[in-house]
Amino acid sequence: MLGAATVVLAAVLTGIATAAATRPVLQALPEPVDQPEKLAYRSLSTRRFVLLCGVLAALATVLAWHSVPLAARPLWLVLSTSGVLLAAIDSKTTWLPLRLTQATWLLMVFALAAGVALGGGWQLLIRVAVGAVASGTLYFLGWLITRGGFGFGDVRFAPLLGAASAASSWRLLMWTLILGTAVGGLCGLLRLARRSRGPFPYAPSMLAGAYLAVALSWL
Repeated sequence: MLGAATVVLAAVLTGIATAAATRPVLQALPEPVDQPEKLAYRSLSTRRFVLLCGVLAALATVLAWHSVPLAARPLWLVLSTSGVLLAAIDSKTTWLPLRLTQATWLLMVFALAAGVALGGGWQLLIRVAVGAVASGTLYFLGWLITRGGFGFGDVRFAPLLGAASAASSWRLLMWTLILGTAVGGLCGLLRLARRSRGPFPYAPSMLAGAYLAVALSWL
């Protein structure tokens, strides 16, 4: 387990890097041509949103690096930066940008290579592959059953969570999926209670489930 000072330093650096990258990424993202009414990505480039992404990235890093194995930390670093940015964008626009999701997949591949180099070995490769496929398949089946009840962007987002959580352990993968579904269901009930209509950003609930699972692993 890392020392407290090392975890704090990693969190601060991650938060600063995420905040610095947020505005350029938002301004570079292409808008979906079939969604003219969607809130533009560029419009999110406010100081408040940038600060929020940086703080969330730092907090996510503290949660993950406190307890996940060394070989899994590169994958959780991707989730704590690009994954946090994706969820934050979804919370504001109810849309997960395809280009950023694809870039995050690629970062996960590099993170997996780093994890293997850090001693993860073939076991890490197998766990990450199974976790990504299992999570993606589960959400794809959910998307089919609900006939598009949530966006297909969430299906693309799911393998990222499965890869990072399975890199740590099968138990963490299981709890990530369970808690992500539970948080999403709770948010859905709150929306019903408020009689809210319109698209529902689900990625923040999915991501919250992953970090709740990590927090519970401390107990």
